[in-house]
Amino acid sequence: MKYGQLNLGQIEALVNKLGGMDAVMSILRGDAVGGNFDHHKFFQNRKGLWISEEFVERILSVTKKTERIQLPKHVSGFTLPKNMSDAEIRRELGDNHVFSATEGCVAIDEMIYRQPNGENGDLVNDGKANIFYVRGEGREVFTVGVRWDAGAREWIVFAYRLVDYRWSAGRRAFSRNSIFGS
Repeated sequence: MKYGQLNLGQIEALVNKLGGMDAVMSILRGDAVGGNFDHHKFFQNRKGLWISEEFVERILSVTKKTERIQLPKHVSGFTLPKNMSDAEIRRELGDNHVFSATEGCVAIDEMIYRQPNGENGDLVNDGKANIFYVRGEGREVFTVGVRWDAGAREWIVFAYRLVDYRWSAGRRAFSRNSIFGS
């Protein structure tokens, strides 16, 4: 080991000073430099992650570098009990449910990071979409979907214009309030 003179206590102290294991893993992933998180580095097509051009153009293009935000250990989502339209889902999510582009990217990145191989977690991983409403290009609200493709072994992230689509039961929708508060 190159730095074999460090003992475990010193390594633990270093990890604590950096902000814990999540911060260390973020640095090792290369998406946190100087405390800032660059969404453009994370949201790139690669093994385990496919990003649509629409997501890049409509959402990623208007994000800002930000401090890394620690999400709660569990992020509550609303699982659709029946087929519902975007309007019905948005009513259920309540006021202030729309994420800014930056908030949406922070939440989606962290949630995917916690389930990199489609493990169980906050995002449904059975091929159904996880739904986020995100204010993107031109301040327009877009529907951002995140779903696990078990055949390709990758998360798929896409963005659609909000057209009051009807979603099947079992999808999960997330509100910015359940992650960042009101």
